[in-house]
Amino acid sequence: MAEKIVQHKHCRECEKAISFKKEFCSDDCEEDWKAKMAKKKRQLTFLYISAFVIMILALLWSMKG
Repeated sequence: MAEKIVQHKHCRECEKAISFKKEFCSDDCEEDWKAKMAKKKRQLTFLYISAFVIMILALLWSMKG
C-alpha cells in the first residue's frame, strides 16, 4: 500500500521539508541564502559593468582606426 505524503515545501537553502508558511527551516539557512544571493548580485553587476566597458573600448578603438 502506498504511503501518503503530507503536503509540504522545501527550504530554499538546504532542501529540508518545511511547512507552507515558511521559506526557510532556520535563521541560519535564511542568512546563508541571503549571503549567496548578495554574492550573485555583485557578480552579475561586475559582469554588466565589464561588458559595458569592453563595448565602449571596442567602439573607441574602431573609431580610432
